[in-house]
Amino acid sequence: MTGSILVTGAGGCIGAWALRQLVEDNQRVVAFDLSKNTRRASLLMTEKQMQSVQWENGDIADVEALRAVIKRHNVEAIIHLAALQVPFCKADPMNGARVNVLGTVNVFEAAREFGINRLTYASSVAAHGMGETPWLKTLYGAYKMCDENLAEVYWQDWQIPSIGIRPVVVYGVARDQGMTSLPTLAILAGVLGKPFEVPFTGTVGFIYAQEAAMAFIAAVSKPQQEAHVYDLNGTPATVQQVLDITSRECPGASLTCTGDPLPFPGELSDEPLRQAISPYPSWTIERGVVETIERFKQLVASGALSESDLIPGKG
Repeated sequence: MTGSILVTGAGGCIGAWALRQLVEDNQRVVAFDLSKNTRRASLLMTEKQMQSVQWENGDIADVEALRAVIKRHNVEAIIHLAALQVPFCKADPMNGARVNVLGTVNVFEAAREFGINRLTYASSVAAHGMGETPWLKTLYGAYKMCDENLAEVYWQDWQIPSIGIRPVVVYGVARDQGMTSLPTLAILAGVLGKPFEVPFTGTVGFIYAQEAAMAFIAAVSKPQQEAHVYDLNGTPATVQQVLDITSRECPGASLTCTGDPLPFPGELSDEPLRQAISPYPSWTIERGVVETIERFKQLVASGALSESDLIPGKG
């Protein structure tokens, strides 16, 4: 690939990990995000690595801004991660639709205009909740299901290929927003020696943030055909398992989980995705949690993270 890879929503968790991996792979990468806050990426990348990323601030719902960035940087592949999460969609449904649906239409329109055939976008496990026997209905899930349908139509009408990926519970450094960020915050609490309670229990698919990022990158590593959607479940594990590993590595940690299980399917298969795209590595829950602990210890020691970062949504 001679052109650039565009990462929308680059200021988020998976976006930050994707930037890091792309830089390490010596790819030309362009970050696109409404916010100028690059804090999450800075937790993962050196200053030199950060400087190698072309940062562009813009609104994903502004198609002209998106077109200008794609043209200016000769973008040949798009990893589309920009979205508003569940609580923000509920608080402002119109803006949720503007970002999560119109923003995705803009990405597909830009791909159509510039002939981009390497396109992947983040759907969500929440889309499973919109079926005939739903376990959870949300506007966020409805928007993501709409995005999947849009992708099918763009292939049907204009042969714009795409791969939609549905992550389950992402964990790791830089995961600090949304209810499912709480297991990651519990790991940070263990490193800090602070008590922490996760308000849900049960088994879910835990996907290490680096693995998730590498799956999205693998999805654009070669030209695609048709429009497909795949689950990204990682490793099924209980919340208690995550806390037990953390407590073992951080003696004296006071970590608990209570409440009902999350209404997420825990046994979805990653195999269809792995068969469809280039190979990418996987992390066991043991390896992922231990790596997260070690990185948190370094960040706490350097002063980059502190007790104030135990508040979900900070950053």
